[in-house]
Amino acid sequence: MGGVDIVMGAWKRLSERVRRRLDVLTWSAVRGAVDAVRYQPPHLELVIACGVSQPEIPPRLGRWAAELSTRRAAGSPGVPHALRRAGGWVTRALGPVPSVLVRWLSGALVVAADHAGAAAIEGPLHARAHPGLLVPHPHVVLVVVIDMRGFSNLTVALDDTQYLADLLGEYLRELTEVVERHRGIVFQYTGDGLLALFLPELTGLSDGQLLERVVHELCPALHRAFDGLHERWRSEWQAGGRDGAEIGLGVGLSFGDATIGFLGPSGKKHFGVIGAPVNLAAFLCSEAEAGVALVDRGSFARAGATPPQAKIVRLRSKKLRRRIEALRLRYGTAPARLTPPPPG
Repeated sequence: MGGVDIVMGAWKRLSERVRRRLDVLTWSAVRGAVDAVRYQPPHLELVIACGVSQPEIPPRLGRWAAELSTRRAAGSPGVPHALRRAGGWVTRALGPVPSVLVRWLSGALVVAADHAGAAAIEGPLHARAHPGLLVPHPHVVLVVVIDMRGFSNLTVALDDTQYLADLLGEYLRELTEVVERHRGIVFQYTGDGLLALFLPELTGLSDGQLLERVVHELCPALHRAFDGLHERWRSEWQAGGRDGAEIGLGVGLSFGDATIGFLGPSGKKHFGVIGAPVNLAAFLCSEAEAGVALVDRGSFARAGATPPQAKIVRLRSKKLRRRIEALRLRYGTAPARLTPPPPG
């Protein structure tokens, strides 16, 4: 029996080591699958924006890279989003299980294509060796913060988390398309909101032209997109006998110097932006009522842009510890009270 016990003990220890090894491999595979589709700002756009600002890069190459980025966006602006929409179609046609694979593959393909495109120009731009992209560094930026007004009330009124998840996905996808169509980069999602970054290098515009374009073109487009979604959602709620809630879109903008780059602990770094424009844009977004965009007056002075004719509001931020003058621009419709569903 002693020999049998030795053999059984050895087998048990071997089995434990195998199980631990399999557990490590399984966990690594799961993390890899998640990382493959985890949202990341477009790597190619960041390589271009940070690379062309390097002093050793010839201006001609910088202009060519910016033009290449613009043509890339104009040629196929909706391809990544179209791939992601395929998951929704498969869900309706074949059920939720097949859609999981389609959604994962579409996201992984988008990420792989983006990194492949960036690799083609990283060499001449020296992005891997130069601190311009990998190390946080000062950069002139325009930050746009977008948030849905009344979303908390909507979650209570609808009381359907699965429906809300689909609604939120559609809402964020539509607004992301608008941002990317105007040469912006979404670098963070915050539940029912998002933070977008606009860099002059990606537009070929001066600082002032960039700010004016975002104010006069992007902001109206964001509110039009949201109002279209809201109108359809209201029709669905009323047709389905749901109560719904008053919701709207608030936007805050600020232009200035910030620090951009990969932030976070080793092995978990992600692209981020820190600095006064982020804080100020977030504050203005929190103060913007539905259908309104707020832009601090200082942004126009810093960018050398002409402020539009608009109402000026004076705000006080306890967190920022100062008073802020901002232009109040109404582009969207104010939230209308929903008609209650018919009884019965």
